[in-house]
Amino acid sequence: MSTITALAATDGTATAARPYPPLPHPDAAVYSELRALAACESIRHEWADLASRALEANPCLEPGFALAAAQHLISFRNVELMLLWQGGPGSAQRRLVGLIPCRTQRHVFASDTLEGFADPRLLNGTPLLDRSFAAPALAAFLRDWRGRSHATGAFSLSGIDPAGAFATALARVAGGHGVTVGWQPLIGRRLELPPTARIAASDEILRDKGRLILAEATNQVDRRDAVEILLAIEASGSRGRAGKATLQDTREVGFLRSMSRDLGRQRLCRIAVLVLDDRPIAAALTLGKGASCWLYHGVGDEAFAALEPLPMLLAMMRKAQPSRQILLPGGLPLFGARNEAFGTISLTWRRQQPARRPADLAARMREKIGRALFRPRPAAVDG
Repeated sequence: MSTITALAATDGTATAARPYPPLPHPDAAVYSELRALAACESIRHEWADLASRALEANPCLEPGFALAAAQHLISFRNVELMLLWQGGPGSAQRRLVGLIPCRTQRHVFASDTLEGFADPRLLNGTPLLDRSFAAPALAAFLRDWRGRSHATGAFSLSGIDPAGAFATALARVAGGHGVTVGWQPLIGRRLELPPTARIAASDEILRDKGRLILAEATNQVDRRDAVEILLAIEASGSRGRAGKATLQDTREVGFLRSMSRDLGRQRLCRIAVLVLDDRPIAAALTLGKGASCWLYHGVGDEAFAALEPLPMLLAMMRKAQPSRQILLPGGLPLFGARNEAFGTISLTWRRQQPARRPADLAARMREKIGRALFRPRPAAVDG
């Protein structure tokens, strides 16, 4: 059988924790603030604290991911965050209880509108909400969005788990604020893994060639090296020959290196490498911790394509941690029978009929009676 090992070490990156300010009163009002993503470095501490107590954890909205994206990726340059604070502006006791990515849409002949933000790199688009104040935070968001948007405007949130706590809370709160919640499922693509027997046969063939090891980086130095291995494997194949490898895009590679470094300090980024003797033949980068994680990037050495090293690596990762599910882009699990993918939530305002006063009803009745009494004379016909 193949050997499964891990590269063990310590990060040595611990820093002194900043003291937390006194908590605001539980009944303190929630205020909204719209701030450019690139200008949120100053609230990294408050942001990370919110992520640690979020209703639904989301590694793609951790400061280490989003701030790195704003620094390196063009599509994130104009992204804004709706920050929801409990406690008045300028208060020393205010606390961040909500964070929602969005973007202001500029219009030439109409006022600007606020819209949701989506990007293929955001595998999970679930906003961060304090699990203890999710309802007040959502209510504050809906009020702010209504004030910034047209009556016919919509706000979309992509990459949402239909069975998650956020979707449940939003459906409960939206009804009381005159908001209709629409749902559009994403087309999740399941990675077709080869049958277990074929993976076992490939394992035997590779084991005959040398020692097969699943290595996982557990410290910053090894994690940095593992990222470079992943990039090199991808660049050595057909994507590299076509000029489409991540290593050939300075912005993408800068983001990947920065993001993996920052999230790695929090154990939110893991990189596993399948090594045959001293040669890496597959690598996979996952985001998140706990019962599930997201497969952000995975590559296999095309020189061993017939033996399918990437599916073998994923199967070995599953064997090493059977209780940990790997999610694919779209939300479908790599292993398991779930067929319902994540989707897009669309928020729209319900059109309310104005209340009819007795005077309005009387006027309508007089108008109908007048039309009924008026009969135009028929035109004369020459005989």
